[in-house]
Amino acid sequence: MNKEKSLIPFYTHGITMAPMAGVTDSAFRRICIKLGATCLVTEMVTAAGLSRKSVKTKKMLRYHPDEQPLGVQLFGAKADDFARASDLVTPLGFKFIDINAGCPVKRVLRSGSGSSLLGDIPRLLEIIRVTKQNTDLPVTVKIRLGLTRENPVPDNIGTLVSEAGACCIAVHGRFRPDFFAGEVNKEGIKRIAELSPVPVIANGDSTSVEAALSLRDDTESDGLLIGRGAWGNPWIFRGIAGGKASPEPGELHDTIMEQLSMMMEYIPSPQVFHIFRGHLVQYFRGFHGAAAFRKRAVGTVSLEDVDIVAREADIAMHTPAEDF
Repeated sequence: MNKEKSLIPFYTHGITMAPMAGVTDSAFRRICIKLGATCLVTEMVTAAGLSRKSVKTKKMLRYHPDEQPLGVQLFGAKADDFARASDLVTPLGFKFIDINAGCPVKRVLRSGSGSSLLGDIPRLLEIIRVTKQNTDLPVTVKIRLGLTRENPVPDNIGTLVSEAGACCIAVHGRFRPDFFAGEVNKEGIKRIAELSPVPVIANGDSTSVEAALSLRDDTESDGLLIGRGAWGNPWIFRGIAGGKASPEPGELHDTIMEQLSMMMEYIPSPQVFHIFRGHLVQYFRGFHGAAAFRKRAVGTVSLEDVDIVAREADIAMHTPAEDF
């Protein structure tokens, strides 16, 4: 099917960093765009919180000028909340508004948000409609294959969301109960892509360059959304774009220190080290001796601690195992 011309090709036909709660903050987003991501998306922001003008929620909308192009992802259960929230975020410099209808987390489902919307397609379409009515930004939507295997989304979901006002649809190739387990269902994404009049972005199990390219090609999708595969390995974006998919000597250390330095701009010490340790252990994977470096990572409490372990891990990463 011929697709509609994209208003946001950097997202619909690019390699986008998928939002991950507690992971894809401003610093990590800047690292990803530097290493080849064509587009960024904020962590999930509650539409209800924005409509109430919650100070805590509004803080999640802060971003650095280097984080462009950037979309804002909203989640919620009520169309009225999306109407107010979309109006509030429109003048803030985001390139598009993304509606989350894919999050599988139970606390999100209990509120009627996230992938809960896939069990009530008319409500999802109404949310898309009112969002589009209250913004001049492009509106996109992210889904899964269905709330349950027994209740999949219709294959023509692309047509339905397009008629409601969405300009593209991202599809995670699993059902809600699957969370992130089991093999991604490429055929499910492909069926949606074949019938969709708007671009389809494939998501799921892109943990390597090869897996990501295979997902895009096998599903005949237009773009890619990379989540867990980028945590600890933002070089995956560079690899998908045709460059080197792993850090050059010295690059692991420099990237780690750059990310920590940026986090220190908005997170006070010592809290920043507690948060950054989660990122650090992800960086230390896939090379000889990585387990020992992860153990050291969880004990870091200062800039000097991180600098030393990152420098030594960089050397270990680029030292052949037989030389140890």
